[in-house]
Amino acid sequence: MKLGIIGKPQSGKTTIFNAASGQEEAVGDFSQSSHRAIIKVPDERVDKIAEIEQPKKIVHAEIEFLDAPGFTGKGKEAGAGEISNDLKLMDAFIMVIDAFSPDADPDKYIPALIDEMILSDLTIIESNIVKKLKKMKVTGNWEAQKEVDLLKQCQEWLENEKPLIEKELSPDDEKMLRGYTFLSQKPLLIVLNISEDKIDETDSIYEKYAHFVSKSKRDLAVICGKIEAELVSLDEEEYKEFMVDLGIKSPAVEQVIQKAYSLIGLISFITTGKPATQAWTIKKGTPAPKAAGAIHSDIEKGFIRAEVTSYEDYIEYKTPAALKAAGKSRLEGKDYIVQDGDIILFRFNV
Repeated sequence: MKLGIIGKPQSGKTTIFNAASGQEEAVGDFSQSSHRAIIKVPDERVDKIAEIEQPKKIVHAEIEFLDAPGFTGKGKEAGAGEISNDLKLMDAFIMVIDAFSPDADPDKYIPALIDEMILSDLTIIESNIVKKLKKMKVTGNWEAQKEVDLLKQCQEWLENEKPLIEKELSPDDEKMLRGYTFLSQKPLLIVLNISEDKIDETDSIYEKYAHFVSKSKRDLAVICGKIEAELVSLDEEEYKEFMVDLGIKSPAVEQVIQKAYSLIGLISFITTGKPATQAWTIKKGTPAPKAAGAIHSDIEKGFIRAEVTSYEDYIEYKTPAALKAAGKSRLEGKDYIVQDGDIILFRFNV
């Protein structure tokens, strides 16, 4: 999974990046700087299974963060602007909003940044409509007319100041638009970056801006980036003590990843044995053979069946023999839909 961190200069987006990645990039008004990090996804299920199995290797799922320039916070006044190609390739965006300064105004800047994404998408659409119409007239080949018609529908939608993620599209339409990597079509996690003195108000702040939340499209997290960035420099024991003292319910990186997984519709299943205990990320609703393909294409091609155990049962019974005796391990076929936290042993024949 790839997450792009966006926000206007001095919103604290690089501070949030540092808190999530454990890096120490310079913060301030460095709006043209980009930072990238690949981190392990925290998952206590992997760690607890590894405690039982004692494998040679523990492998968590990974996530890529990109802290990128490209947004001014001026909304429609900014024009389309220049958005980096790397940012367009992200699976979702983390929009960091200043909720700590004296003139902070999330209700103003959240729509303004969404407007910038809409303007960027409009520029791409207008350019492509002109190019495709010109090419069809010159060549006499009108096969692209359906795509032009769809782009015009999207253009009208965006001109009404609505992001593309809110437009209902058929699977064929989504496939046709995929190559454009429209910004406003991506899920959005809004992070309200609050000041240290507001930590005990996180629930009420969330409720105040909950009107921006839209299932499977937008979610909201309330975080003090300054404190979170300082916490990651501490050792584990100090880290836990400070979290309790400060009343922080869960680390910023866990909040961000959990909400991003949910937005994009991702889950994890786990494989385990003496060589390795490993988490694998797949889309929710993935059938067993396709999930096996996340490990290796040969396993998908030669899929026979999956031996599945729930995480809760694995923790309770601990050994394959005890699980089988209790009837907690079951064999599933090609139609089985993998569930979050499933522990799976794939049987296959190449």
